[in-house]
Amino acid sequence: MKDKKQHRTKNHSKNVKRTTVKSPAAKTTKPGTEAKRTIKQAVIEAITANKAITNDEMIKTVKAQFPKSAFKDTHAAWYRSQARKGLLTGTPIEIPAQARRQSKPN
Repeated sequence: MKDKKQHRTKNHSKNVKRTTVKSPAAKTTKPGTEAKRTIKQAVIEAITANKAITNDEMIKTVKAQFPKSAFKDTHAAWYRSQARKGLLTGTPIEIPAQARRQSKPN
C-alpha cells in the first residue's frame, strides 16, 4: 500500500483548471457592449407595469423572453414576495392581495 504522502500528491494534478470568482465590483464591461438581460429584470418590469399581475401572466412574460427557463408559479410567488418586501428594487412595491392568487384551471 502507498504511504499517505504519495497518495496525497497523486490526487492533485498540475493540469487541473482552477476557477476564480471575481467580485461584481471588479467586473468591467467594454464600451459598446450591453450586460445580459436577467429574469429578475423582466419580473421587475412586469410587476411595475402591472401591480396586479397574476402568476400565469408573469410566467408567460418570463417564458416569452427566456424560453428555456424553468420559471413556474413558485418562482413568481417568490419574486412577488421579494418585491413586496422591497428586496428587488430597494423600495417596497404595493401589490394587491388578489394578484397573489393564481387562477386555477377548471
